[in-house]
Formats: sequence, structure tokens, C-alpha cells
Amino acid sequence: MAFYPGANFEAVCRKAAGAVDLLLIVDNSPDCTLQAQKLDLPQNSAIICNRNEGAVAGALNIALTMARSKRFDYLQMLDQDTALPDGMLQPLINALASDPKTALVAPRFINLNTNHPGRVMVNVRKWKIKNTWPREDIGQVNALFAITSASVLDIKKIPEDIYYDERLIVDGCDVDFCLALRQRGLEIRVDTSQCIVHGIGNRKDGGGRWSPTNYSPQRKFLGAKNRVIVWRRYFKSFPGFVLNDIYVFLLDTARSVLLEQQRLKKLKAILSGVIRGIAEKNIRRRKHNARIAIIINEQFGRSI
Repeated sequence: MAFYPGANFEAVCRKAAGAVDLLLIVDNSPDCTLQAQKLDLPQNSAIICNRNEGAVAGALNIALTMARSKRFDYLQMLDQDTALPDGMLQPLINALASDPKTALVAPRFINLNTNHPGRVMVNVRKWKIKNTWPREDIGQVNALFAITSASVLDIKKIPEDIYYDERLIVDGCDVDFCLALRQRGLEIRVDTSQCIVHGIGNRKDGGGRWSPTNYSPQRKFLGAKNRVIVWRRYFKSFPGFVLNDIYVFLLDTARSVLLEQQRLKKLKAILSGVIRGIAEKNIRRRKHNARIAIIINEQFGRSI
């Protein structure tokens, strides 16, 4: 997915294209800026203009729909600034192929700003969750969910009615997708032998593991609303996750109030988000499935 990407975008694309059969670039820029640029992209690359419809979740659904309709075996999701290390893709595919219940495998990640390993949540028992920050020598971790960037999906194992919830836009859509898979008896794994550098939030360079995200008030509202929706959706299946995530949410709210700028404004946004999340109907949404199919057929037809 691309949203007004930076100067290194072409280099990231060229490296990714060398490891896959097709590099699909979903341009989420509202003005579809990439199609107007003369980008030096590999021949096995294609651009679809999404105009940010459905935001991040909408772009992910385009990629998922494309992979399904063209009968690809695997789909790897990438952010515009995620540079794949050499040789990463095949070990992730091997991990998927080795277990019939594993539908998604992701590498562990190092936070771009704090240089700390990313958190992985493990479901010990229904009511017990363990938070880990795995080292590279742990092997494969059976996780509740994984970040989207660089994760690999086994298309054949993912039920047709599971997709990214465009109602969530960005925050929580990856968690919701993974929990929906686990609810069907499928597994999510993090391969700690593979690692990417990935930024989450606007953390200050050199910050600690629990340093504040410094998101805008609007993003705080969205994150709070989406968290409540996910809690309501999965409490019966994963009560330990919900209770643990409430704790993390309260901790993050405290950090926002004590350590960030615009404290009062952000606190009001968080409270408004909680209220909205409680009030909204707990339904999934995929806004543009028919439009996605039309775009894919018009741009690619039988050429792939």
C-alpha cells in the first residue's frame, strides 16, 4: 500500500518485486499520484488506484481480492517504507506450508524509533495472555495476532467470508483479521528468525519500550473506538486478550495524558472514541467489493 510515498519507494518496490511473481501497488493517495509519475518499476509490477477508499483496510482488501481472483498461493503485505531483507520470504512461506492450520506468518519487528523488539501477544489459556518481546533465537511463536507489514497469508486456507473490516479504517483492522482467523481454528505465527524494522506511532527516537505513541487527537479517537468494537466482537472467544488489551489501553491513555502534547484534547478524543465504540452496531463492513472486482478485471483481465 502506498500513500504519498517517499523518495526510496522505487528502491523498495524493485527489491520486493524480485522476490514475488507480481508486485501489486495499491495507491491510496486521494489524487492517485503514482499513476501520474514516471516510476521506474519492474515489469512484474502493477498499480491500482484506490483513492484511499476504505483507507488501509480497503487497500488490504484489494490485495486479498486480487490474490483470490487470480488464484495466487501466497500474499505478502507490505507498507510503502518496509524494505524486505534478502531471503525473508521463503522461510515465511515454509512456515505456512509446514502446518495445515497456520494461515498467516509474520516476522518479528524492531521499532524504528525505539530500537526495541515489537510486542507479541501469546494466548496461554482462554483467560490468560502472555506479552512477549521475542529475541531472534526463539523460533516460531504461536501468536494471537501479528502486524500486517511483511506478513504472508496462505490464500487457500483463508475462508472467503473473512476480509479486513473497512469500518475500522486502520487501527485494529489487522488485529480483527487475525482474531477472525483464530476464531475459525486457524493459527497466526511469528517467525522470530526473520525481522524487519517497522515504525508504530510517532515515538521519539531513543524512547523506551512503553514510550508514548504521540498520535493526533483524531487518531486517538479512532484507536479507542476501534478497540472497543474489537473487544465487544471477541470477548466470548478471547476474554484474556480483551482484559489484557484493556490494561494496555489504560496504560496508553495514561501516557497520553501525562507525557504527550494536547493532553486534554487527546483525553476528550479517547473518551469520545470509547463512547462511540459502545454505541455503534457491531457489524463488519467491506464497502467496495464489487468495485474492486471491476477494477481488477478492467486492469488485468486474463493477463496474469
